[in-house]
Amino acid sequence: MTGNQLPVIDELPDNRLLITDYLNITMIYTIARFILYLFFKIFYRIKVYGRENFPGTGPVIVASNHASFFDPIIVGISVSRKLNFLAKESLFRFKPFGRLLRSVNTMPIKREGGDINAFRQSLNILAQGKALLIFPEGTRSKDGNLQKPRHGIGFLEAKTGADILPCYVKGSLDAVYFGKPIKFDNKFSCNRKERHKYVA
Repeated sequence: MTGNQLPVIDELPDNRLLITDYLNITMIYTIARFILYLFFKIFYRIKVYGRENFPGTGPVIVASNHASFFDPIIVGISVSRKLNFLAKESLFRFKPFGRLLRSVNTMPIKREGGDINAFRQSLNILAQGKALLIFPEGTRSKDGNLQKPRHGIGFLEAKTGADILPCYVKGSLDAVYFGKPIKFDNKFSCNRKERHKYVA
């Protein structure tokens, strides 16, 4: 396990210290989600549609638009299942904030070029049957319109076979919409790069 990976309780049955770390992370995530849900529900009256479309088990890639800094929070509090997140590496430079991000299942990713370590951790998360939030655009949209997606989500889908759950955050914290899970056929006549592009 690398320093950036979250402890996995199934892999650590005999290490009491790391099991305690895992339980602390789970507790922090649950408490933070509850508090943030109340905050956004009371002050922003945010609405959630299609929550029933979110798979209860198994690996799933949540693919959302990205127009606001609050998008990861809004998506995360809108479902009962715990999500894993990716965030730009610069947010982890201030160590206390970096520890806080890691405590709520967030991993650093380098925006420029392919971040092999982040991809490996993402594959590990999906291999464990967990849910991973991805912004296919790679960064926030300045004008709110969808940007051209990057192909990383296609790579993850091809490697793991995970369902892709489309998600749309509307306006300025108005509502969150979850579509039905998308399962892509493995019998593609195109090569790998074309498949990644098609999925994205």
